[in-house]
Amino acid sequence: MSIFKSTKTLAVCGMLIALDVALRRLMELGDIDSSYSLAFLAVAAAAYWYGPIAAAAVHGLADLVGAVLFPKGPPHFGLMASAALIGVIYGLFLHKKTAFWRIVCAVLTCSLVCSLLLNSFWLSTLMGKGFLVVLLSRLPQVGIMTVIQIAVLSVVLPQFKRIRLN
Repeated sequence: MSIFKSTKTLAVCGMLIALDVALRRLMELGDIDSSYSLAFLAVAAAAYWYGPIAAAAVHGLADLVGAVLFPKGPPHFGLMASAALIGVIYGLFLHKKTAFWRIVCAVLTCSLVCSLLLNSFWLSTLMGKGFLVVLLSRLPQVGIMTVIQIAVLSVVLPQFKRIRLN
């Protein structure tokens, strides 16, 4: 992958993975099926600076590392794939772009497709509960996190323009 050809890029992505793990596993509120964290900041930074491939790698690897170091259950490939897909979506919408409509589209797409639908499906298979039961129980959490993500990213993401990593 040509995106990871420089040592600086690898180092920054490694730090973003560590930040993602710290924010998601050490500083989150809630439990496995309903959690609140600021881990989206790390994937948004990777998406803005390096694009969809790097953001997918950062968020997917952070999910794997977090599941191994701080387990809340068995590692699940589906949840890791959803995390990587979130990175791809953020990268497609936010790479070098900070327009408010892009932030809203990225967050809404990730919230509806990945967090609400895919993750609810993976959690229903993990917990042995019905899909609709898990989906309906996750609805308030996903709604609250969607609003928080849009608000925080619309303030923080434009500040990334000041940081030159290339």
